[in-house]
Amino acid sequence: MNTSVLESKLKRHKISYSNDNGKIIIGKSKTDYGTLIGLVILPIIAALGISIFMLVNNAEYRGKIIAAIIFLFGTGFYNYSRTRTKKQLNNNFILFDHKVIKVKNDFGEYIFDSKNILDFEYTAEQIDEETYEGNLYLIDKKERKHQILGFDDENEKYVLNDLKWFSEYLINHVDLNNHANLKT
Repeated sequence: MNTSVLESKLKRHKISYSNDNGKIIIGKSKTDYGTLIGLVILPIIAALGISIFMLVNNAEYRGKIIAAIIFLFGTGFYNYSRTRTKKQLNNNFILFDHKVIKVKNDFGEYIFDSKNILDFEYTAEQIDEETYEGNLYLIDKKERKHQILGFDDENEKYVLNDLKWFSEYLINHVDLNNHANLKT
């Protein structure tokens, strides 16, 4: 099965993966140092520097400077929480092998194919004013949910469209459409 569209969607959502001869491996997410430095560390250091400058010097425009400090701290900690959340959402080891999905998480190691997958389910929820979080779950025959993917975006429509696409891709990947025990 061609994985180029899958790979481009994983890249767009900054989900760490590797391709090993057509087997897609989603594992522990890598730290994006550019985002970490530019959107987390620099704003916090700038806010600390401005705060120290204000303590040392009796600065004019104290109100505007305090607003800038609050903005910089807020930006840094907000981006840190988003980075941390994304890292936690894709913390499981997932392998898309030939008509099989292997999941390794805190509860064990599972191998899923069309015989033991009931369905795929996805959820999208607004986590703040401008961000939507989407999660894709595999539901096994024992009706247990196993998280496959998690990501966020500013546009709810994009989150829902991508979740639907991932769900349909995985249904085709494991050939769930042609299996007799498909949940209706």
